[in-house]
This record gives sequence, C-alpha cells and structure tokens, in this order.
Amino acid sequence: MSGTTIAVTQPVHIARARNVATSTARAVGLPRPSVDRVALAASELASNLVKYALDGLFSAEVQPAGLDLLATDRGPGIRRVDECLRDGYSSTGTLGTGLGAIRRLADRFDICSRLQQGTTVLARWHVAQPEPLGVRLGAAEYTSPGETVSGDAWAVAETGGVTTLGISDGLGHGPGAAAASAAAMAQVCAGAAGSPDQVLAAMDADMGGTRGATVAVAQFDLARQRLRFSGIGNIAARLYGGGGAMGETLVSMPGIVGKRPRQMRRHEPLVRPWSATSMLVLHTDGIAGRWNPADWPGVLRHDPATVAGWLLGQHARRRDDACVVVIAGGDTS
Repeated sequence: MSGTTIAVTQPVHIARARNVATSTARAVGLPRPSVDRVALAASELASNLVKYALDGLFSAEVQPAGLDLLATDRGPGIRRVDECLRDGYSSTGTLGTGLGAIRRLADRFDICSRLQQGTTVLARWHVAQPEPLGVRLGAAEYTSPGETVSGDAWAVAETGGVTTLGISDGLGHGPGAAAASAAAMAQVCAGAAGSPDQVLAAMDADMGGTRGATVAVAQFDLARQRLRFSGIGNIAARLYGGGGAMGETLVSMPGIVGKRPRQMRRHEPLVRPWSATSMLVLHTDGIAGRWNPADWPGVLRHDPATVAGWLLGQHARRRDDACVVVIAGGDTS
C-alpha cells in the first residue's frame, strides 16, 4: 500500500493537499462524485491545519477498502469537539461548517483531540466493502525531506481466513531504499500462505541484490484467535489488549533482511492471543520510539487509522522516512 504526506503550514499548501487527495482518489478508483467530495474535504482539512495547527501534516493513504485522508498536528487541541462538529460553530468568527461538512462528505469520520497536544482527523471513502480482511487497519507514511519516494512500505494480504501484514524499512533513503522495501513487500503478497518466518526467509533469499531492509511480519488467524509475529531489525512492535495503556513489546531478531548470514538459524514466530479487543502497533524508526499511550488516555480506542495518524503527527522525526501501521482485532465469531 502507498500514501503521500505533506506538511501544511501556509495557505499555498491547501491547493497541494487537494491535488494530492484527488489524484489518489482517482488512482484507487473512486467514482467522480466521491472524488469531488474528497477534494472538498481535503480543502477543509488543510485549511484547518493552516488556521489552527502547529506542525500540521496532511496524508492521503491507500488502504485495502479505499482511501483515507488524515490531518494531524501538534497544535492546541479542540476544547469542545462536539460543538465543532455542529454547523455554525466557530472559535475564530468564521462560518464554522468545516468539521461537520467533512463528516457528511466521508463514508467514515473520526477525530481525536487532546488539549495542548494536538488533533488528528480521519475521513475515509470506500471502494469495496469495508474491513474485507477480518481485521481493521490504518496506516500513515512520511517521506524524508528532499526525496520523492519513501524507503518505508507496508503490505497486507489475506488467504484462507488468515491475514498477513508486513512493514519494511529499506536501508537509507530514496529509490534504492524504496526498491528494497518493494521487494520485501512483494513476498508478503506472494507468500501469505506461509508462516511469518517463512515469509522472512523468502524475502532474505530474494533481496540479495538490494540494499536490504529491516522487516516485521504479523499474521492474524481469527478462527484460532492467534497472532504470530516475526521480525528482523529495528521495526517497533507493541501489542495491546482492551484499549489500555499497558502493552507488550514484541522483540525482533537482530540483522538485515537480504544481508543476513545464510547460516543464521530460523526462529519460530512469537505466538500471542488475538481477539476483538487486541491492537498491534508497528512502526519504522522514523517514529521516535519513546511514546507512551498513558500520556494520551483514550487514543487507542479510536479507529486504527486515527491512531496511526496521531503517532505520525506526534512522534515523526521529520528528517527520515516513517511508516506506522495499526491493526485492531476483528470479529472472531
């Protein structure tokens, strides 16, 4: 999957955000009326970032069921979210129809705001039935300044009732890093029937001609209510249950996929319970690792895409590629 994130700090950035959103909407196959709604929503989201935000980021992210627009910032937050969703309300004397209009334009809308910390807004449009994978997921990406492509990537595939997700950080930046991550993620789609360690082994065998990458692979088996996880390198992985702040760090093996000694012994995947209340957060090292959900109570109860956008807005280093993928439990019945 792919996404585009841009900084929005000046009025000139509003048109760019709208262009990014509409081109992505066309690329995923949204019909013309939906593309028009995406354009309106993008203009409103970007305008709000210019008016109210600090360090605002705007994302157009392709996800399995369609398109997500995310606006995230480190601004003052919204004191009365419910009132801001009501037409006619404004804290600046303007018409005050922005957030309410975005909610009506989108197929799904979510907002997370905390005073003196920031705000993340999600607007989603479907091109397929929502949640076709059995799990709910969302992602946010950022390309290192000066580069045209990101070296970080993610992919997801479903086969036989099992969903396999991978996230990759190609070494360095630019096209070489992007090529390494693309090769890694191609194996996620090609080898989704295998276990996570088998997917990583296939990547390792296929990526010898690339720069290499750090990679994590997570597999969700809803029928068995089971998560299996394998990682190589410094991809961060945190598993939560019930939306609480206490989580478990899932540890990866050291190394680089595509550059490991061939004699390195394969390790069995970590196995953990997975339920409708579980959440797994994965991110590359473009996100500062010292974040704690206890500092923002309730954020993990939002849509996974909102959580991903919040982490990007709050903790992206903004000098490196970054990718966040958040997966929440599905219906296990």
